[in-house]
Amino acid sequence: MKEFIYSIIELLYPRYCLACSKIMVRNEEVLCLNCLLNLSKTLNIYDRDNELVDKVSIYFPIKNAYSFLNYQNGSLSRGLIHQFKYKENINIGKYLTSLFIKQIEKTIWIEEIDIIIPVPLHWARLFKRGYNQSEIIARQIGKYFNIPVRTNILKRKKYNPTQLYKNKERRWENVKNIFLIKKIEEIKGKHILLIDDIITTGATMNACIKTMSQIENIKISVLCLAQRN
Repeated sequence: MKEFIYSIIELLYPRYCLACSKIMVRNEEVLCLNCLLNLSKTLNIYDRDNELVDKVSIYFPIKNAYSFLNYQNGSLSRGLIHQFKYKENINIGKYLTSLFIKQIEKTIWIEEIDIIIPVPLHWARLFKRGYNQSEIIARQIGKYFNIPVRTNILKRKKYNPTQLYKNKERRWENVKNIFLIKKIEEIKGKHILLIDDIITTGATMNACIKTMSQIENIKISVLCLAQRN
């Protein structure tokens, strides 16, 4: 009887894949199986000395750095991240984060993290967009691993233009000295996990890390949902 009712519901209220718009079948969630299998994953979670570690260690030696998806032009992953970041499709972000968590939970170092800090938006951009996509990722990871998420420590003090259409050199100049730290005493000697949605040139993340590296005995690790090589 339950099977019959479920079939009727599927017929009357079909669910569509948020990537290809095809009707999904039972046990498919957010993405159809074909799109799920076609996600381009970095798999650098299995390589402690990966390219992302080098990219975000310009000013300070990072303990760990991992990403989930490749963010390349024309890729399925890029389209999904774009919907999450700019089109208010928070469900996609949460779904991709849940897939990332399945990889993270296989690591040991996540147990060493004391505090999670999402890369902050300026208050004006946060007001305009309505949400900080990095905070959504951070809170989901924090809840799963029972790690506190703090949004009142790292602040963006300048309303800098978006990085979207800037070349590498202008991206680095755009984020120069834009962050500040509050409540320094609370993070001395802590292992901090910085989380962002996308890392491209690494300019924004390195700016965050440079600011936080002034803290006594601090350790820093990095996670991002997507990375562009």
